Amino acid sequence: MALIKKDNNQQVKIKHTANVDRNLTPSKKFKSSDRRTLKVDPPVYQLIKSLAYITDKKMYDLVREMANAYLDNNITDRQRENVLRNIDDIER
Repeated sequence: MALIKKDNNQQVKIKHTANVDRNLTPSKKFKSSDRRTLKVDPPVYQLIKSLAYITDKKMYDLVREMANAYLDNNITDRQRENVLRNIDDIER
């Protein structure tokens, strides 16, 4: 078996890289008939309603932002992966 002469100054050229970006914002637009009622206590409802009014956003968009902030700040990476996997299953 013969030895192969290698040039040690050569750099490896990568043709393809993996896309590791995660898009947490939903790409699918839902109809109003697809939305479900969320039952909360009256003070929580008033808080969400007031925040939506102050920020000039729809209540369901505000709740989506709150849920994403909670995912980012309050749970572990493993729990986040499980939640995102469940969300992907629903969106398909």
